[in-house]
Amino acid sequence: MARSSLYHTLIGHLEVRLSQLPAGTRLPSEQELAATFAVSKPTLRRALAELAARGLIRKQNGVGSSVAAGSRVISRELIFLCNDLVFFAESLKSFSLAAAAANYLPSILPLTGDRTARERITATAAARRPAGMVVYADPLGSDPDLGRRLAASGIPLLYLIRMPEGAAGSLLAFENADGIAGIVQRFYDGGCRRFALFGAADINPSAAAERTRGFLAGLRKCRLTPRPEWFCLPESPPEARERFYELFRNPAQAPDAVCCLNDFCAGTLIRNLIRRGVNPPGLRISGFDHNPLTAFLPCSILTVEPPLARLGREAAAMLIRQVENPHLGFSTRKLASRLVTTIPGQ
Repeated sequence: MARSSLYHTLIGHLEVRLSQLPAGTRLPSEQELAATFAVSKPTLRRALAELAARGLIRKQNGVGSSVAAGSRVISRELIFLCNDLVFFAESLKSFSLAAAAANYLPSILPLTGDRTARERITATAAARRPAGMVVYADPLGSDPDLGRRLAASGIPLLYLIRMPEGAAGSLLAFENADGIAGIVQRFYDGGCRRFALFGAADINPSAAAERTRGFLAGLRKCRLTPRPEWFCLPESPPEARERFYELFRNPAQAPDAVCCLNDFCAGTLIRNLIRRGVNPPGLRISGFDHNPLTAFLPCSILTVEPPLARLGREAAAMLIRQVENPHLGFSTRKLASRLVTTIPGQ
């Protein structure tokens, strides 16, 4: 292990130990600590000197070191600010495990409530002066000044999926628009030529906009012309939705493929077609997010499975790299998603 990594790991081990001890507890001798953590005495002394400078321990000549009253303030905390804990549950878990394995202390803070609540949560997180923060904050649903305030904090930052206006930090995303463009290509290769786009009201507006762009990009790649009358989007009025459902009563002229903006939208489409007694043969339907509820749909759909577990691991790795190597600057990465065909009942 590189010397710098060994030193950061030692600091993490010592901070964890200090956080578990009451103030005034005397630490073992330098020789014992060096043996416990398998490091040299010079490396140990350097770490103890840093902890003393930060007020976490007190060093007394002839007595040794003891735990200070403020030792529960731990600088190796990594905070994950997230306004969608359900969708990112796997990411939060893998992030926490990866951070802990690198001797950092992960904390998950829900970024919820109105603007005032979000401001308070963000200010509280920044006031803790963590080693770094991962932030998922949808630009259309969060405080528009969030990115600027966090950038001014000087804390190393990593944003997930998209970067808020005025923000400064690294960015980690997965294929979003690219995923739905891949679905268009898959359906086209399977013989589909008449494509529709469907979105219900319960979808993240930013994701809807990105996936709509991906759908249009997929059509262009296949040299197909979009037909606006075959677009039923979250903002479409009820009468436009009704016209859309009626399209499928004539299979010869109806779309032969419908790309839905997420799996819930696909379920809404299927449910409404069944209610109207419409069952066009050979119709291909896609979703997005590979939600477990797709197992309860009466038919298979093609969907996009985001790499949520890997997203958490990569977020921890990128943030720690930024924390420990600030001279390297910000970076951007996009992880590949995969297409999955769901099977009813599984």
